[in-house]
Amino acid sequence: MNNNTYTILITGLGGQGLIRFLQILGYSLMRKGYKVITSEKHGLSQRGGKVTCFLRFGEKIEAPIPIIGSADMIITTEKSCILDVLEFAKPDLSSKLIIATYEKGSQSSQYFSEDYLLKVLKENSKHINFVPVMQIVANFTNLKIINMIILGYILRFIPINEEDIKESINQHFNRALSILNQKILEEGIKLK
Repeated sequence: MNNNTYTILITGLGGQGLIRFLQILGYSLMRKGYKVITSEKHGLSQRGGKVTCFLRFGEKIEAPIPIIGSADMIITTEKSCILDVLEFAKPDLSSKLIIATYEKGSQSSQYFSEDYLLKVLKENSKHINFVPVMQIVANFTNLKIINMIILGYILRFIPINEEDIKESINQHFNRALSILNQKILEEGIKLK
């Protein structure tokens, strides 16, 4: 953590459960003794539009929204959303980019090429992680699980563990949904 504060930016589409993602992660970090602050920019989230959220944690937090060029980690639950938030990547290319392989696509516009995406990502980070979420989504037939897959995947980078997140999941879901989300979390942890 730089300056005792770690900043995570999360972006995706409305309806993917990004606010719940923030709640679960934030609760887990608070239980570990960190100060946590979150903020959201909703936009057209109710219509499947892009949503951006921030979670900052550490010993001392000065503001809920980080300045441009200061995110330690940028997470996207829909691949194209990463292009809208790269301004928050650190200029020294140290930000971790966590990119779900899910593509919503659009009938009205052409999706960018993989070559273009890789070029832009490499200009902004030395730590690019594509998370193959669709192989897990296919087993559960529900796109709303992408956030839990990503949550499991990022545990390798943050100072909390599987049990911390599972406890938070228990606090945020009823028993049946808690069991399902914990199973999905485990699948995300297993990803390489």
